[in-house]
Order: sequence, then C-alpha cells, then structure tokens
Amino acid sequence: MSVVLLCTALSAHAQQSLTKKTFACHAATGSIPSLLSKISSYSGTVIEYSTNYLTTDSTYAITDGNIMLGTVLHKLLSGQPITIAEINNKIILLPEKKLPERYPLYGFTMEEGSLEPLAYATVQDLASGQICQANRFGYYNMMLPPGKHYLEVKHNSLPPKIITVLLEASTKKNLVISPVKLPEVKIDAGNILQPDGGSRMDKYQTDAYNNFLGETDPVRSLYLLPGNVETQETTGKLVVRGGDPDQSMFLLDGNQVYNPSHLLGEISIVNSTLVKSIRQYKNDFPSRFDGAISSITEVNTRDGNMDKWTGEANAGLLAGAMSIEGPLRRKSTAMMFSMRHSWSNPLLNIVDDNYRLRFYDIHFKLTHLLDANNKLMFTGYLGKDHLNLNRPDYQRLQAWGNRLGTLNWIHLLGARSFVSTTINASNYRNLAGIKFALFNDSTQQAEDSKAFNNYASIDKLEAKTQFEYNALPNARFRFGARYAHTTISPFNTNISPEFLEQVDYYQPMQPLRFGEFALYAENEWRIGSNLLIRPGLNYATYKFRDYTHRSLQPRLFAAWRINKDQQFTFSYARMVQYLHQVTTPFLGINSEFWVPSTRLLRPVESHMVNLGYNFNDKKGLFLSADAYYKVMRNNTNFAEKGNIFYDEDTWETDILAGKGWSYGLELLSRKQINKWQFQLSYALTWSERQFPGINEGKKYPFRYDRRHNLNATINYSPLKNWELGLVWYFSSGDAEFLPPGTNEDFNTPTPVNPGNKEPDNNNPFVFDRNGYQFKRLPPYHRLNFNTSFSFQTGQHLTHKVSAGLYNAYQARNKYIPDAWNLENSSYNTTLSGNRLFDLTFYLSYTIKF
Repeated sequence: MSVVLLCTALSAHAQQSLTKKTFACHAATGSIPSLLSKISSYSGTVIEYSTNYLTTDSTYAITDGNIMLGTVLHKLLSGQPITIAEINNKIILLPEKKLPERYPLYGFTMEEGSLEPLAYATVQDLASGQICQANRFGYYNMMLPPGKHYLEVKHNSLPPKIITVLLEASTKKNLVISPVKLPEVKIDAGNILQPDGGSRMDKYQTDAYNNFLGETDPVRSLYLLPGNVETQETTGKLVVRGGDPDQSMFLLDGNQVYNPSHLLGEISIVNSTLVKSIRQYKNDFPSRFDGAISSITEVNTRDGNMDKWTGEANAGLLAGAMSIEGPLRRKSTAMMFSMRHSWSNPLLNIVDDNYRLRFYDIHFKLTHLLDANNKLMFTGYLGKDHLNLNRPDYQRLQAWGNRLGTLNWIHLLGARSFVSTTINASNYRNLAGIKFALFNDSTQQAEDSKAFNNYASIDKLEAKTQFEYNALPNARFRFGARYAHTTISPFNTNISPEFLEQVDYYQPMQPLRFGEFALYAENEWRIGSNLLIRPGLNYATYKFRDYTHRSLQPRLFAAWRINKDQQFTFSYARMVQYLHQVTTPFLGINSEFWVPSTRLLRPVESHMVNLGYNFNDKKGLFLSADAYYKVMRNNTNFAEKGNIFYDEDTWETDILAGKGWSYGLELLSRKQINKWQFQLSYALTWSERQFPGINEGKKYPFRYDRRHNLNATINYSPLKNWELGLVWYFSSGDAEFLPPGTNEDFNTPTPVNPGNKEPDNNNPFVFDRNGYQFKRLPPYHRLNFNTSFSFQTGQHLTHKVSAGLYNAYQARNKYIPDAWNLENSSYNTTLSGNRLFDLTFYLSYTIKF
C-alpha cells in the first residue's frame, strides 16, 4: 500500500508546498506517532492525524541529514493506508480512499422495441478488447474499470451498435440493438475466444435449407454440418458421429422432445418464425448436459414482442401455418402463438400417391416481467403425426405425438450472479405397425392379412436450476442440479387382421419407472485475452427398481487463440445415458422401443476426445477442422434369437450390449463474395460395433457407417428481394444387414460368402453375421433447389413467394430397404431398394404484418 500525496493550498499565505520544505532531521527510533512528533518539531510544521489508521506497535527509524519533509514522510509511512494532504498550511494524514479496480456491468442484450433477448450476442469493450458472450437468455456480465466505456454489441443478422456506458459503480445496463436488418451485410462476431465448442447456426445457414412447406427450416439445417448424418428417409433421424439415433437429444426451451419431426423427418416441429437460437453440442459437452452421448441440440424460442403485434400466415402445397405475437400488457407481458396443419389427403397425392399423412403442431409461449430482475416464461407444445405408406404387398402405419409444458423463472440475484430455474413436463406416444398380405399357395391370391401393432409411451417430469457467479474479471462459475422422473408405458404387441389405433386394444405391461438426479459444476477461466480453460464435473445417480448406478463425468474444454484469425480448441467428455432405444432387426417393421438401464442392461457410456482448428478472417472466410475419437460401451442390439417384441419377463435378455468406436475428420468452409454465399462440409468417418456372439465377437461396420459425407450449399441474391439456393447431398451407402432367408432385389448380384470376415468392395455383402449378411447399400445423393421473392404493399405488409424442387435431377436412389413376404407360406422376405420422394415440387406463399 503506497502513500498518496495530495497538495491542497487553501491558505493564501502558502508560498510553496509544505512537502518540499527542507529541514535538519536528527536520527531517532520509535513508533510512528513518536517519530511524527519529532518530525513536526524539527521541521516546524503542524502534522495532524488519527492513530486509528496507523500502525502504532512497531519500531521505525529516521536518519540524520537535510531532507525534504515529503521525502521523510513517504519513507516513514510507506505501506500505511493514508493520504498526505496539505490543508490550511498543515500536513494532515487522511485515511486512503481506495477506488475499486473494476466494477460489474451486467444486464441483458435485447432487440429494440420488442425487448426480445438476443441469445449469444457478443459484447466487446473497445478500449481493452475484453469480450463477453451472452447466454441463451441474453444475460451478460463484465468486470470493467471505472470510467467511460464504448461497448460494441453484435448479433447475427442485426447491425452492430456502439453503446456508451459511464461506469462509476456496479451498474445494470440492458444493451439494446436496433431491429433494422442489413441484408447486404453479414454480421460476424469474428474470431472471438470460444467459450464452448457448440455449433451456432447463423441466419445464412438456417436460410440455406428449405423444407416441403416452402419455408426455411432452421432445425433441419443442422444436417448441413459435417458429422451429422440423416438416416433413411423413412425415419429422418439425426445420427451424429457414429452414435445411434437415440443418442442425440433435442431440447425445446430446455424440455426434451423424443421425436422432433414431421413427415418422417423431412420437416422439423419448429418453424423459423419461432426460433431465437439454435446450438448443437457434439465437439464439447458443458457439464450442465447429460443423458445423451452423441449430441445435444438446444433450440430456444422467442419470448414474444413486448411492443407491438406482429404475425404471419403461410400456405403451401402440404400445409398451412400461422403465427402471431404481441403484448398483452406493453413492456410487461407478451404472448406468442403458432399453429401448422396439413391439408387434405387428395392434395398430398402430388407428393406420392402411396403416401397418406396428416400432422399438426401448436406452439404457445407467455412471458411476463415481474420486475427488473425477475421474468417468468411458460411454453407449451402439442403435435401429432399420422401416416400410412401403401405398397402392393404390405402397408406401414406410424402415428406419434409430443406434448410439452415448460415453466421457467429467470432471476438476477445481484451484480455478479444469475439463476434460472425450470420445471418440465413431457409426453411422447408412438404407434407403429406393419400389415402383410397372406397368399394362397394354389391360387396365388391374397386371401387374408396380418398386422403387427406396437404401442408405447413415455412421460417425464423434470426440475432443474442453474446458478452463475462472476467472481473475478476473468473467472465465471456455474453450479446446477437436475432431477427427472420418467415412466415408460409399454404394451404387448397386438396381432390382428387390420391396424389397431385405439390404445384400448392393447394390453398394458408393468410400467417402467426410473429416476435421475445430477449435480454439476464448471469453472471458466480466461488467462489473458487468448486462452480459455473450462473444466467441469457432472455427478449423476440413477435408480430403477432395485438397481442404482452412480457416475462421475469429467469434462474439459480449452481454446487458444493463436492470432486475430486462428484458434485451436480441445475437449474431453465422459457421457452417460440411461435411456436405450432398440429397434427390431426385421426390416419393414417400424417398431422402436425405449427401455431403461437395468442390472443386466447397463447404461451407455462414452469417452470422446476432440481437437479443433478454426480460421475466421474479416473478409468473410471461415474454415474449421475437427478430429475426434470416441469409445462407447453398452450399446444395444437385439439378440439374434430373442423375441423382438416386448415381453414382460424376457425383454432384458432379448437385448444385447456391446462396444462401439467412432472416429473421423470433419471439415467446414464458408465464404461470402458480394451477393454469393458458399458453404461446403465434408466428413470422413469410421463407425464400428462389437457384440458377443456376432461375427465371432469381432468388430463390424455400424448400420450408419458411411465413409464419406459431403454437403454443398450455394445462395445467390441477384436482387435485394430475390434469393436463389442450391443444396447438394452425397453420402456413401449404409452397411445394411439382412435376416436369414432374405432374397435381395437391388438389381445387383447377391453372392453370399460366409467365410469372408472382412469388407470386400467387390462383394455387395460385407460378411456373414451368423446367418445375417451385411450389404453395403448404394451411395445416396440428391439436389434441392429453392427460390424466393419478397415484396411490400403499404407500410406494414410483406409478401413472400417461395418455390423449389426436391431431388431436382431425379436421382434414382434406392435407399430405403423394404421387406415383405413372398407369395408362399414359407414367409421368406425379399429386400428391395426404394425411395419415398422422387422429383417433388413445392410452392408456398407467406404474408407478414
């Protein structure tokens, strides 16, 4: 602690500073008060002070010599918390008023007018270069020195804004950006130091993918990222980095959705109007996430406009949609409502005359500001799908639906702390069946039919809370807890001549109930401006009947910014998943079951290491590369001779548990050149499985082991209100396996070589798997084209016409394996390649106000 010299010459007779006065000092020792008395006597200067803020119990010394008064006082009082002041020709020792080095600056990033929080906006202090990224609720917190600061706030698709803040104490300041859009300029936060490895979908990426409704589909645009693989068109689920489809979790406002799609995956349940932010975690898993070992997709919806009423309506060839949002009480309470519904079946025949579907979804959100520090949000979702696929020899039925309710409370505890608390309720129902025609051997005519019907549902209640504390300018701490109770309601398979859609026809089995409790903590440390380290730990405990499982899941993320354009990242994560989804190996029966972990069927575990590199310059070029290696344990598979349907006593033994490996390289590049935008993603991957009793216990390719995956998108805006887009997909064929006795009808030779245990590119069957032959299916590729034109009428109406082609060059992909019985009583099955959608045209009209 240094002594501060304060010169204040209030006396009109003061000719010079008293501290510059020279006097004859004599050597002496003693306490500070006794020495100050001697100095006052020697110099003839009045020195006033209080012993309350001076050290009085130690011995000090002064020396002989002619010396300035200020010099001897500084030497004697060095380390004392005092200020030397000259007032009225006296020396007065005052207690030092220490100014804090930094003050908290915190609040929310918002859109002007609507007060919509801007999730993951970046805030940069231009003087120091310090950068903070808001969380998914728009909350930011910085520690800055006192004084005037110029803060630049950025959010994609909105113009950046510089806001001046005078910081003299702990300050809450909401940073507001104008909603005026700049279509000719793409706003980029630049190569900021990454706080995590999540992939954030910006406006360009979400606009690149158009669905069958003729509108952009921000969730489906995730399939354009490397490492994300779409399963066959008949399920459309997301497979990430060699994991099973169930090992990727989808969160809507923090609530898990078990099947987040319509049209068997071609349309997501969230339209672009509702979306506030989308982030996918697959390279890195922050400690707050658990329950999925492959990826977490986090979608957050808008809170609703607090200033004025806005809305839109959309009509396409498949469905109609409308949404509206606005203030119930201005600047205090807002609501948002959205609904979509498919049209009648005759109109859907333009897509596929064998395809019958109907679906709807309803979103509702209510946001209320209790006061400046508290906000409540209620989110509701209801959706249902019903579809039939009719083929000459069989029919397929699937009906599913989700119901969600979320209550969220956001609370600012103080200048440095923030807490969010959530209560979730969700329900998922799935009905699946297949009906075969039974033929008479002598007449070769279908005389009867047999339908296999499967039904199951899941109910989940969850409560969770997270606390954030910004303890130091470069340190942030997060703590949280989560409890979930899940009930799976399985039913015995019903075999009947026709499909049975009423739940009353099914015999319920004993419900499968389990509970999960998790605690987590993580620390975010910024070392200088170029290094960030975020260690974390998740502790989880699980209980199903008399089985209890506990796990410690360490996580680590680090980012090192080499220079203004380049950055390296590293992450490690151990993940544990307690819920298993198992699918029958018999093709054509679209039945999927969810089962909990038990003493026999242990939780799925994974260890993953990821090394990444990013290049992002100010000329619109972005490059990234990620290399990863993942090991999995307790992956599921049906036993070869097990009962593929639910059985109250044997279902655990009918499921095998084995190991899995996944590794590869993912590349992504983006470039904007004037009115052109390009994106190219490529993944080179390997995915393998190993189960006891299969392939002699050796490794074999996973069902979705696609060696090469390539996605290319091009967007062009010839005019300000006219956009054109192309999306091209290519992927290597799946490693499909066939049940014993299956004939093959892919217009390719079908040699069986049971002795070949290694992949053979010249043999369509990879190897024999105890009577199940693997086959590498043909590659899949398609081109989608879309265009949109927008115009305004009056001051408040905007119109948009969109059109497009799905599978524009009519690629003859036989990518969907179908199976049916031959026309005999042996019930052998034939495997044939098929495709759900051929060349398909779509058109839509949207009006916004």
